[in-house]
Amino acid sequence: MRKLIGSGQSLQSHKASEIIDHVVDSIIADKIKAGEVDFSKITNNHNFIFTTFDSLDGWDTGGVGAETITCVLGGTKLETGANNNDTAYITAVPSNGFGENPNFDNNPIAQALIKIMDKANAETHFHIGFEGFQAAGQDYVGFFFDDSKVYAVCRDSVSGETKSEITSPPDPEDPHIYRIVYVSDSEVNFYIDGVLKKTITTKIPTGDNESSTIFIGVKNSHNGGQQSIGVFHALFQQE
Repeated sequence: MRKLIGSGQSLQSHKASEIIDHVVDSIIADKIKAGEVDFSKITNNHNFIFTTFDSLDGWDTGGVGAETITCVLGGTKLETGANNNDTAYITAVPSNGFGENPNFDNNPIAQALIKIMDKANAETHFHIGFEGFQAAGQDYVGFFFDDSKVYAVCRDSVSGETKSEITSPPDPEDPHIYRIVYVSDSEVNFYIDGVLKKTITTKIPTGDNESSTIFIGVKNSHNGGQQSIGVFHALFQQE
């Protein structure tokens, strides 16, 4: 028996129904009160890390030039030196932070809340895969920021790169949540603040990558003095 929940009706009157037809988002927003769901009702069968950078234990830090990487309340700040092409980065160490290398065959997901302080003079890289700035001959999927432009990028070390500009992105100088979802070897989705902005279907890497789980870095790209970004949380999971 199927029953539709009408306007103004509650789930209580339909709890005995075999199937309830109702939009899930509406159930969460309208019917579940804050604090009603506890961890006994939640499970996660994926390998998973989430951090707000109370410390940088389990992360490699570095760069070119006089980089500074510091923990701040609720996040971490990456700052380059003042010279052109100076860099600063953080990258999760698989043996310390996650326990295994990212495996593109296990459908990895990465997410970070990032604020770019001076978009006009910085390149920012956020990706799963290669432990370094995005370059030819490597495997990675992620975001690339250059000036006001934001790109979704997939690169396979053999077949090359697909790089697609995201049209009308939100201002990178405001904090936004960037999310990379590896669906399959023919689909990677890129979200900003929960909204799907781009799907790439070609030049997608596969298999195990003996590198970092997640890489975030900033480069002084236009001789604009010291460049910095704030990273306020990072998430990684895979099957």
